[in-house]
Amino acid sequence: ILMAARVADAVREGPHGSAWFAHRDGAGLLTGIEMRGADYRNFSAGGAKTLFRLPGGPACLTRVAVCEAAIDALSLAAIERARDDTLYAATSGGMGPATIAALQQLLQNLSADPIGLLIAATDTDTAGRRYAARLADLATAATVRFDAILPPGGLNDWNDALRAMTRQRVAVLEHAG
Repeated sequence: ILMAARVADAVREGPHGSAWFAHRDGAGLLTGIEMRGADYRNFSAGGAKTLFRLPGGPACLTRVAVCEAAIDALSLAAIERARDDTLYAATSGGMGPATIAALQQLLQNLSADPIGLLIAATDTDTAGRRYAARLADLATAATVRFDAILPPGGLNDWNDALRAMTRQRVAVLEHAG
């Protein structure tokens, strides 16, 4: 997934082990960079939050999965093995005017296909439920099918789910070895 993100120029390594997540508009132009580190969170000065975007593959886009954070979008892509029909997106936890416009553009594209689907892949907390409700409203307005998915096992977010799955696989391998 990280190699796919690198090829898509969606993620770069920043200073002090930080990750830089590109936000792009519908034309693919860089609008800003979300910067995250162990003790650091920021957005590029003068940048605009639109959407972090990781295409699952070259197939026709019929599914958009929207997460709150880029790390969750990458984690969901890893869990789903980067479905070819899916764009994995994240808003950096907020939906300002540029983010709404980017989502509406994606929804307009999805509405042309009867199997087009917007998925809210949010955290399991109260903010995640509000976020999913906002995405549902946008999908309804665009006449696009909508679904909401939550991380399994009562975990808070998709990165927690990926880490839990990885720990389970390691335990199985160690037990088999």
